[in-house]
Amino acid sequence: MPKWLVYGEEPYLIDKFRKKIIDEVETPEFNLMETSEFTEAEQNFLCQHALFGDKKVLIYRANSLKESGEFVKYVSEKGKTTDTYIFVQEVDRRSKVYKMFKKEEVQVFKKLSRDVLEKTVMQFVKKAGCEITTEAYQRYLQLINYDSEETNLYDVLHSLKRLCAVKEITKETVEYTVLDREQENIFLLIQLIMQGKYSDVFRQAELILQNQPNNVIGVLSLLLRSYRLAYKMEVCHCSLSALGVNGRTFVPRMSADRCSEAMDVLDDMVNLIKRGTYRPDIALKVALAKLCCLQNEHEGNNQGELLKKGKI
Repeated sequence: MPKWLVYGEEPYLIDKFRKKIIDEVETPEFNLMETSEFTEAEQNFLCQHALFGDKKVLIYRANSLKESGEFVKYVSEKGKTTDTYIFVQEVDRRSKVYKMFKKEEVQVFKKLSRDVLEKTVMQFVKKAGCEITTEAYQRYLQLINYDSEETNLYDVLHSLKRLCAVKEITKETVEYTVLDREQENIFLLIQLIMQGKYSDVFRQAELILQNQPNNVIGVLSLLLRSYRLAYKMEVCHCSLSALGVNGRTFVPRMSADRCSEAMDVLDDMVNLIKRGTYRPDIALKVALAKLCCLQNEHEGNNQGELLKKGKI
């Protein structure tokens, strides 16, 4: 019988999958076992044939795949009469245990994409006999912050149940009802600037000032590091790895001159804060505004070059 590894970042979907498995078992009192141990009882269950049904199912739960190694090895070699599902919270895909599973034996439940999340929310609202305005939905997405590690579909559905206590969901209803789960993400700032998502840049600035008001110099220093790395890559014509930096680190794609200008902006703001010339909150917003302007100029120059070359 096959085995499956089940894990992911969406517990609601994982629990739904587990319930489906259990519901399909005939005479579960004989043919179903749920456990977080590996003893003689589990070994016997794995080797016995189904009674009063077409299959047996064993659901094994563990915190990490690593600690399940002995169980997985036993199942691979001797658990031939039972469908076995290993539900774990942490998985190291480089481990020997993970490599005991074939590709088709791994079931990963990721978070919903933005369009699927929207469809899920709208279906729930419609089924509850409610309506939600576009403005209210956009504010809901901000507050629920589904992309954060701390938020999952259980949180989404719980908040929707509370929202649907009224027939027409407005922005005001959302702000009154939904717990604010927005979190600052300092590392996201540079990406938002590069992507031209300037309203999101300043939304992140507000969250940073709200949650880390005494860390503005630290935020500016992290941004400075990103532009400094980009400058070195341009001047030295080298990769991040050659600079001893993780290759997945996000850095701006700008000319050395633009990077130098951005570095000057950030250096100046840090010094102005230290001298007491600017309040930290004002310095952060001014710095971000200047960086956004530099990015706009950079994009404009790129467009001009492409026009000259007849590529657009």
